[in-house]
Amino acid sequence: MSEKTNELYILTQKAQKMEMINEEIALKIYLEIFESYTPKISKTYESTIRLLEKRQRLDEALKICDLAIELIRADEISGILDRFETTQTRLLRKIEETKPQEEAHVKKAYHFKPKHLIFPAVLILLVFLVLKFTTPFDQLDVNLEGKESLEGGGKVYTTTSSDPTKTYPITDEMKALATRELLINLDASDAEIIVQEDTLGIAIIVIGGTSETRAKELCYLYLSALAGSASATYDDLSAPKENHLGGLYDHYDLVITIGTGTTEEEFIAKGTKGKAAADIYWR
Repeated sequence: MSEKTNELYILTQKAQKMEMINEEIALKIYLEIFESYTPKISKTYESTIRLLEKRQRLDEALKICDLAIELIRADEISGILDRFETTQTRLLRKIEETKPQEEAHVKKAYHFKPKHLIFPAVLILLVFLVLKFTTPFDQLDVNLEGKESLEGGGKVYTTTSSDPTKTYPITDEMKALATRELLINLDASDAEIIVQEDTLGIAIIVIGGTSETRAKELCYLYLSALAGSASATYDDLSAPKENHLGGLYDHYDLVITIGTGTTEEEFIAKGTKGKAAADIYWR
């Protein structure tokens, strides 16, 4: 092993270990690697892109993604080409979505950021769950705990009624703000809110090692952030408080999936909540 190859190996190992401790330092090391070397491991490209994208440094992330695609096509590094091409498409779309916001000069205390998209598998799964949620649950006749929850049981996070005849559309700006607030937590890596008529699909991706309790806590934070943004837009909607999620959820059913990835084996928690329910029914 040449001296330069050995240096690259040491830096790569250091960056990978630092990801679990301090992502900012890990990212700095990864960028130092790309300044002096051409990594041969696709994971180095994936990790650097992920950390840059998480910090909205989209142009830098795209540059590294383009390099990975070029090297894979030239058989100079190993890696799954389709994965990087999917990432490339997502980054280009996010970059395009930021342009109107930069030109609009929106009068807000925060800078609007594009929503964080999750892999198509999560979207397909949520559509399936949403469709399932709009029909009777197969286990309601035998799962009394679930039935009680859907009919309004539960001890915490109750909602307060507002005019049931009114509608309260969920805007992209509300979703972006809620997602931004969630991703402040380093154990949340991505999230999405999918609106289908009067049902919200909530998908959250967390880092490996996240407990079920923490996963649910992150979900409540996400829902509270969305309800808070909605109450700021609609004066007659109650804001979230310690004992209830907020008036927004009197008007939307919820279908929730939380996991470290997009496959069934990677799911940590799944839940549903009807408009009349007092709390989320976790299953």
